[in-house]
Amino acid sequence: MASEVEPRWSRLLRRPSLLGVVLATWFAAQSLAPSLLVRSWLFQGVLTGISFALGYGIGLGLTRLARRLRARFDWPWHPFDPSLDRQVRLAVLGVCLAYATWAALEAVDAHRWTWERLGYARSSYWVVFGGALLLATAVALVLFAVGRLLKVVWLAATRVGSRMLPAWIAGGLALVLVAWVVLASLNTFVLERTLDGLNAGFALGDRDVGGAPAPPTSLVRSGGPDSAVVWEEAGREGRRFLTRGPTTEDLEEISPGEVVEPVRVFVGRASAETVEERVDIAMSEMDRFGGFDRSALLVVIPTGTGWINEQLVQPLEYFYDGDIATVTVQYSHLPSPLAFLSESAAAGDTAVALFEAVEDRLASAGADRPDLYIAGESLGSFGGSQVFDSLVDSRDRVDGAVWVGPPETMRLRREAERVREPGSPQVRPVVGDGESFVFANRVQDLEGRTAHSVFLQHGDDPIVWWDWDTLADEPDWLEEPLDASVNPAIRWTPVTTFLQLAVDMAVSNDFDEDHGHKYGTQPLSAWYAVVRPPGWDAARLAELRERLAVISR
Repeated sequence: MASEVEPRWSRLLRRPSLLGVVLATWFAAQSLAPSLLVRSWLFQGVLTGISFALGYGIGLGLTRLARRLRARFDWPWHPFDPSLDRQVRLAVLGVCLAYATWAALEAVDAHRWTWERLGYARSSYWVVFGGALLLATAVALVLFAVGRLLKVVWLAATRVGSRMLPAWIAGGLALVLVAWVVLASLNTFVLERTLDGLNAGFALGDRDVGGAPAPPTSLVRSGGPDSAVVWEEAGREGRRFLTRGPTTEDLEEISPGEVVEPVRVFVGRASAETVEERVDIAMSEMDRFGGFDRSALLVVIPTGTGWINEQLVQPLEYFYDGDIATVTVQYSHLPSPLAFLSESAAAGDTAVALFEAVEDRLASAGADRPDLYIAGESLGSFGGSQVFDSLVDSRDRVDGAVWVGPPETMRLRREAERVREPGSPQVRPVVGDGESFVFANRVQDLEGRTAHSVFLQHGDDPIVWWDWDTLADEPDWLEEPLDASVNPAIRWTPVTTFLQLAVDMAVSNDFDEDHGHKYGTQPLSAWYAVVRPPGWDAARLAELRERLAVISR
């Protein structure tokens, strides 16, 4: 009797890995859940597509590993018969489809809290879910095609290895070899060459003065008449920094004492080949402008492009009636996310070289030296923290510090989290008596406080909370009572939370001040807690806050 021909749909149904489908559905559903910020349908589609493909890949790999182990060790378990197998698969697919639909509908309500908090006008239902679904499908298909290609390469390498080795050893070695070649190629031919190309492009852009402001006429600013810094070499962000800041007229309107013009020194990366040479130029500029003779000195570490937040600099210029010098050296042409990948070491090296050069110049001044401060934002805070061995070291070597949006790699922040008082949360750790090192994420946290160093880190700033460990381990800030700025519906899940935070980082500057990675005028409150300047009451401070609030980034 002729055997029944299996329908084509049944054969297709047997092809996917059941575990792969389950994990893919779960990963994709979790990718829809809320994280710290709002995601557009574009980012959501990419995130869901990657999550689906990754989940399926993990499930498929585990399934094939189990089959090989079963065959090698002759385990007694056997697959279902064809009829039962079809029923099981149909049931699993139905459950997965129902779960995915439920998760998508639940995500609407879960995200609404974040939408309303950020004042975000979401797109229509069909744009959010229809567009995201189509894009997720396209992304997953591309990744599946890449996976199929890698499988062909792996099988070819396995066949070659099998001529000399047992098949299972050849397959394992081939897998390691293919993975190494792919990762090495991506690093060398994709990442490094892309970054090199971008670096060259940004470097050219930094030297382009078309549409740039005219050089300053001040005698105490780099790029001015008495400066050795070539205007073209200061870079785009350097030129902005050197042509901004309060004038003596601005200072007189609000400062309680007699004012002088603040010193600003900025040395661009294009000014010299090495860090040491750029630092030497900065020290010469400081000597030329009398920067070391001021009442205070601020070493500020910029972000990747050389950008410096005026909110970090101007408060001290007002508090000291202009009698302060600010010095900085650019270490990269790249935006911070790219600089973090390729030049994070340069941020630390530059900060250390600059700060130590300043310390050497001040050593001979003894007790008459100016007040010394240090500050940095984002990657700049990471670089600045490399100056110090510990929190205590920073307290001994500077009169105060303000760190804005420090990433997980920031040394001093990691130490504070490690030694924090029991019961204090990771979002706002309490170190020692809670007076020297203060962690805050809103202006109210600093009212009436004094501090040596202030760390500003929003509860919804993904640049602060993104961490490789979130791939497989729930962070304390999610286990502990959530910060008021974090969606109550947020939950940690392996892999997907890591991917969600990575996507959040891409949009962390897209919202209003005091949300995400934008800290508004909070550095003013931080510096006030550190300096406690005489003559500054609540009314004067409020007036300064109004002035600073209108400064563009």
